[in-house]
Amino acid sequence: MIERNEIETMIPHRPPFLWIDRVEELEPGVRCVAVKFVDPKDPIFAGHFPAKPILPGVLLIEAVAQTAGVMLGSAVPRGADRSGGQVALLAAVNRFKFLKPVTPGQELRIETKKLTDAGPMAYISGTVWVDGEIVASGELSVVSA
Repeated sequence: MIERNEIETMIPHRPPFLWIDRVEELEPGVRCVAVKFVDPKDPIFAGHFPAKPILPGVLLIEAVAQTAGVMLGSAVPRGADRSGGQVALLAAVNRFKFLKPVTPGQELRIETKKLTDAGPMAYISGTVWVDGEIVASGELSVVSA
């Protein structure tokens, strides 16, 4: 298991925009499973349908992109200097579907798999589950910069 402090050595995101809490499974450069608790105290819910709060879909995409960043960044050996390394930037969102709303208090299980790559571009599939049900899925393209 990889906790937040090590995640922060692998991707540049920091609270309040760090959308993964821990990594539970990791095959470096191949597959990653991360978890995020959707905190009811998050200020986003004060303005995103306050009478019936739901997590914006774009934040589900961001959680998938960050999990992909950990997956790709994990190919750099642990203990290596990542400070001058490349960062995976989101280049495209492809065929993403939102199947069920995510509400405050739920826990996301985010899985990414690298489909293929072409030079600095990697193509990633991502799936988000809540309580064993898929709530969102799609593909991302990321580029190393």
